[in-house]
Amino acid sequence: MSTAHDTAATVQSTGRPTHDVPRRRGESLAVLAGFTVVYAAVGHWLVSEQQVVGFETLDRWFRALTVWHDGPAALASVGVDYPPLSVLALTPLTLVAGPAASLALVPLGSAVFAGATMAALNTLLRRALLGLPARAAVLVALGLNPLVVLHAATGGRPFVWLALAVTALGCVVAWYVTADVRFVVLAGLAFGVAALAGYGSLLWLAVATVMLAAVLARLGASAREVEGTLVGLASPAAYAVALWTALNLVVLLRPFAWVGDGHDLGGTAGAPVAPASRSLHDLALDTGSLLLHGAPLALVVLPALVYVGVARRNPLALWLGVLLLVVGLAPAAGAALRLGPSPFAMQAALPVLLVAVVGAAWLARSAGDARHRVAALLVVGLLASVPWTFRALPDYPYQGLERPFHDALTTGESQEGALTVDGAVVGYVDERDMADAVLDRVTDGDVVLTDPGQTFAVVLLTGRPALFADAARAGDDDPPADYLLLSRDTARDRLAARLPDAASGLDPRLPVVHANDRYVLLELPDGTTP
Repeated sequence: MSTAHDTAATVQSTGRPTHDVPRRRGESLAVLAGFTVVYAAVGHWLVSEQQVVGFETLDRWFRALTVWHDGPAALASVGVDYPPLSVLALTPLTLVAGPAASLALVPLGSAVFAGATMAALNTLLRRALLGLPARAAVLVALGLNPLVVLHAATGGRPFVWLALAVTALGCVVAWYVTADVRFVVLAGLAFGVAALAGYGSLLWLAVATVMLAAVLARLGASAREVEGTLVGLASPAAYAVALWTALNLVVLLRPFAWVGDGHDLGGTAGAPVAPASRSLHDLALDTGSLLLHGAPLALVVLPALVYVGVARRNPLALWLGVLLLVVGLAPAAGAALRLGPSPFAMQAALPVLLVAVVGAAWLARSAGDARHRVAALLVVGLLASVPWTFRALPDYPYQGLERPFHDALTTGESQEGALTVDGAVVGYVDERDMADAVLDRVTDGDVVLTDPGQTFAVVLLTGRPALFADAARAGDDDPPADYLLLSRDTARDRLAARLPDAASGLDPRLPVVHANDRYVLLELPDGTTP
């Protein structure tokens, strides 16, 4: 058994905190700022010039914008079909409508959380006793991963909850090393917030809870000590889940609707990805394909963690292996239980990759004097996976923006009008065109009746959601509408479904003000009822 593990075991056996690694707030801030700036710059090119942005991202920005700018500030704009913090986290960036409407800040909505993830990993690598050059090499190698770049730079949701989950996992490792119960409390708070940002964090919490109970029981802790520790870890997330379940009950009359919500499990493009197969054989094949192409490092780290955990009696290595296995099998469980349209979307490999890096960091610490050799192997593995994963992006069957992202980097051409693997159209030129038409024609006091569930991108790009009225909520006491904004998709747009001729621009009662391939703006003459 290694010296590093002996130290951790001694701490756990005595229950007395030892000195932690010294705090380096300046270093953490530098890592946070550095990765945030780089990913925001890359994201500006991808989103503003290459049109690589998901409509799910635009939907969340639309909701965050309406919190401030749709009449009185209204948290009801957040809705219940996304984890609430995935929308609320954007509201500071939408306080001023102009930059939000220009989409200039969209990359920052993910880049800052990716930077926070890297800062948390840097702290964990310091606890693994790795020097600055080794830590920098690991972070840069991980930061170059195509999936990391895609979701860090284009405003996607994964890093919102992953930053919190990785921070919580780092606190659990810190507790194991130092026996300082303060880290359990910090981990509990991080998991509690993460539960409202991404439901996948609950799996991490479940494994961490069982791990703490098992470790404490093995060391002969009293039942009271075990209970108190577990309450400190799990109670914040339990309260958060209870509150969100109650809100789902009040709003939807389905308290557990959030469990199978596709917004948290599906792809990131505009159209749903084809569901994965349900047979055990196909689930195994889909799982293998996801891990092989999206997180091949996990296939090496998992058996190493199990070996070190069992052969060298290293409990944390074993439990990190359990966590890696659970996170890796979560997409198969989601597919078997039919949770969401595509649990095997390629972004599902991102949590697996991050847990594998955490596991590899612990393997490095457990290797004692050989830790820098393990770190070197980790860097080599991460760098080797960059071209490997990048080559898989265009053809992986369950995905969102991976193919447009790949094509944007290889061709340098705008992806406007390109199709994703699942058939969604990339880009927002039509949305920008219609938003400009609305701003040119509609004046203060006018009302545009629309179905924001389908026209949210247009509303966002105008920067003036107060001009629009939701057709599903309009009542007799509301001001009469002056215009109609319809999507051409009569199958999804509820207002267009009621007015199919108008959506085609063929209703003689409703003059066409402006039209393009996706939308039509119609004037509603006085006395005309839509």
